[in-house]
Amino acid sequence: MPHDDRPGLAADLQTLDRTWRSIISSPAEPRSTMNVIEYGLGDQRRAEVYVNRLMRYLLDPTEPHGMGTDFLAAFLQELPDTAEFDEDTLDLSDVRVTEQVPIKDESDPDASIGYADLVLDIPNEWFLLVELKFSADETGTEFYSQATHVDDVAVDGYASGQYYLFLHQHDRPQASSDTFANQSWRSFVREVLDPFITENALRYPQRTTTQLHDLRDDLQSITNMTTRSAADEEKIALYLEHIDAIEDVQAAFDDAWDSYATRWGRDVAQVLATTEDAITRLEGEHFPEVRVSRTDRDDERWIFRANGGDWQHVFKYGWYKHETSLENLTDRADGSNDLRIGFYHRMERNRDLATRDHTLKFNFRNMGSNPTAFRDIYAEQFYNHRSEFEELLADTEGLVTGNKLTLIEATYDIPVDGHENYFDAYTAALNEAFVDLVCTEPELIQLMGATFERAVAEYR
Repeated sequence: MPHDDRPGLAADLQTLDRTWRSIISSPAEPRSTMNVIEYGLGDQRRAEVYVNRLMRYLLDPTEPHGMGTDFLAAFLQELPDTAEFDEDTLDLSDVRVTEQVPIKDESDPDASIGYADLVLDIPNEWFLLVELKFSADETGTEFYSQATHVDDVAVDGYASGQYYLFLHQHDRPQASSDTFANQSWRSFVREVLDPFITENALRYPQRTTTQLHDLRDDLQSITNMTTRSAADEEKIALYLEHIDAIEDVQAAFDDAWDSYATRWGRDVAQVLATTEDAITRLEGEHFPEVRVSRTDRDDERWIFRANGGDWQHVFKYGWYKHETSLENLTDRADGSNDLRIGFYHRMERNRDLATRDHTLKFNFRNMGSNPTAFRDIYAEQFYNHRSEFEELLADTEGLVTGNKLTLIEATYDIPVDGHENYFDAYTAALNEAFVDLVCTEPELIQLMGATFERAVAEYR
């Protein structure tokens, strides 16, 4: 980030100074972090350094802020769609968060070393390179997108995915490299930070809550966001007046949502068995199941893996196999030693989409937990038949994505106006998705299974 001595930021720096000192003064926080502040820098540069350090601290699940992976998960789940971030956020305990990470292009002996503001990664799996920009023009994204190494680790050594994010001033140029997804600081505050503070702040230590509020205030000051209007102040006063009732309502919905995450499979199976002549409800070994009768081919057994987590799966029996024995499974193998494909919907990452926009995302995936070699093989098998898949999907809501993991995406309305209960509406959307992509498309399901069997045979 370039040097900038603009006047008018001194007052903001007092707030920033308080924020950072609240981090470094805690006995639980290593005091060596004090050395990161370079007081010889100009005001703008110092402000950027503060925010960069505070972002890293709050995102890092190993730091003593008491949030664990909560803020990290919120950050990743609200990445812009253009980031195409397609990794499991259920367990983020192994994620590393590092600042000022050296970036090299070893294919160009004359290239200098760059330093990325933040890198989030799980070694050998995926990384997310984040550039934080406040007032300076965009620089560096073309270099970063072409670089071969991140902190001396080859980019292609991250087998699951490589992702790039450019956080920028609202009215400034976006990243010059198409590899980077763009997100404004205003969007980050509105879509990530504000909802996170509203929904979670009371759960954390007071010091951490203060840091979250200070980060928001600092970002608003540094990036010249619009100051609060009188209407905003009225809303704040109204919120404070009714905070107990709001929290009660929020807690009630959260409990209902968590409960539904474990029972949606039962509800969908019941609706399908009631409304579709070709479907019979079954008692599953682990999760609710249905039998789909087919004309001129074997019946199919479908499993609704309602496990209460973020990733909720719908898969045909035979699409989960033990990696070693190739035994067909009805749930994950011990030690996750399995090969899997299937449909899924996400109940954490897409919760706001479902509740605010009343939209269900129901996708087909080459699972990210599959061995790297198998993921590559299945993706190749799938795209060898891309035109066939696209033809079979023509009369459905499904679209081929071109991605290696989530191969087909489909969206459905959650018809809240047609149901007295929100979760009945969510069930109706899942029912529509299953009928659309499974019941009425036997050739599509057969092709999915055939590519899976060929991939398994090649992998073996």
